Amino acid sequence: MDINIYDQITLSDNEVYLIAGKTNYLNKVYYFLVNMKNTHNIKYCEENIKNHSIIEVNDSELKQVLFPLFLESFQNSSVDIMLKEIENK
Repeated sequence: MDINIYDQITLSDNEVYLIAGKTNYLNKVYYFLVNMKNTHNIKYCEENIKNHSIIEVNDSELKQVLFPLFLESFQNSSVDIMLKEIENK
């Protein structure tokens, strides 16, 4: 899979999400998704290489580990500018 920051994807809930963050942790790729219509609706997802898909992370402990990694990736990009643009639409 080749999913990158700023890409947009549609999940099984038929909502469009912006890939706002991407990080590697324990040899797995994780994504921070923000709903394009409701920026308060976020998801943490893991790349599933076998199925060429992403699956939502529901483990709260894993989310706590991933959050600072995503923050670091946000600091290295201009995601905050992109999110402001989405909110203004």
